[in-house]
Amino acid sequence: MKVAVVGCGGMGAASAWRLKKRGAEVVAFDRYSPPHDRGSSHGDSRITRTAYMEGSFYVPLLQETFPMWRELETETGTALLTMNGLLTIGSPTAKPIAAAIAAAGEHSLDVTVLDAGEVRKRYPAHVMADDEVAVLDPQAGFLSPEQAVTAMTRGIEVRTNVAVSAIEPRADGVDVVTAGGAEQFDAAVIAAGPWVRDLVPTLPVTVERQVMVWLALQADAEPFMPERFPPWYREGAAEGDVYGFPTLDGSSIKLGRHHRGETVTAETSRRTVSDADLDPLRLFVTRYLRGVTRRVVRSATCLYTNSPDENFIVDVVPDSPRVVVLSACSGHGFKFAPVMGDIAADLLLDGATRRDISRFSLNRFPSQVD
Repeated sequence: MKVAVVGCGGMGAASAWRLKKRGAEVVAFDRYSPPHDRGSSHGDSRITRTAYMEGSFYVPLLQETFPMWRELETETGTALLTMNGLLTIGSPTAKPIAAAIAAAGEHSLDVTVLDAGEVRKRYPAHVMADDEVAVLDPQAGFLSPEQAVTAMTRGIEVRTNVAVSAIEPRADGVDVVTAGGAEQFDAAVIAAGPWVRDLVPTLPVTVERQVMVWLALQADAEPFMPERFPPWYREGAAEGDVYGFPTLDGSSIKLGRHHRGETVTAETSRRTVSDADLDPLRLFVTRYLRGVTRRVVRSATCLYTNSPDENFIVDVVPDSPRVVVLSACSGHGFKFAPVMGDIAADLLLDGATRRDISRFSLNRFPSQVD
């Protein structure tokens, strides 16, 4: 089978990798040259975790990803996954805390709830109120997104700087239309991120601009090294829900807000970062982190493609049984890339998947089935 993969970020690259492993002839298309910083598969680091606050139904899929990331590391000789845990910090009654604990209980995951005193002792960089707690998920850590995209597309024919304008179904396949004309394929995967509605106009998604910033550390980087400072997520701050990482360069740490971004389009989103973008995060570190300055080392933007319920969209496109869409990962999808790519391969090569993707179906959106 000859398959076109449209979009070569995390989901598209993973689809190309898994399809090729299963014998398909794969051609990938990207309007830029991946890995690039125009979508959401960039920024040096992305969190992965298992006690999943977005829904316990994600946990079995997450558990599949860890050996798949290790498989990719072995195949390519590339270090991609650092397992050093995750702290979810906030009020004991906060929804993210309760949901992470509930997911752990349902799937017998090994998590530890730390009170404020224990967090201060183990992770002194975090400023904790006496009534706050942290859920420590040891089956967690971070991924290197640019290196992962590069590894997944090794050996794949990638048509860079080529925008796909349409995917037109035929009785025996699809035509992939670009400025160079139409090319015939047996099937296609659409993983176009914030450009997905260019190809599936009725998809009920919105695009949200997010800002990431790297702030300079004070003199001592040791408390922020990966072996001592796991990735973290703090809910309920005045600045919004904020996440961050250990230092990867010995002189700065990355952090960003989860949601609360402005609604944009992929083409009109501002790529420059202003003081107004940065001020909430600079204020955040003065309240919640010790040893981090307000000095900006660098900054970047990324784009969340959000579904109305913030769950993924993974399905066959209506009226196009040879086209699968992977989209709307809503800012929490990169960690799932290998298994999502394998699901795309299931749907195209086998016609079904053994994984439960019922919550990702287009059927949950009435406009998609009218």
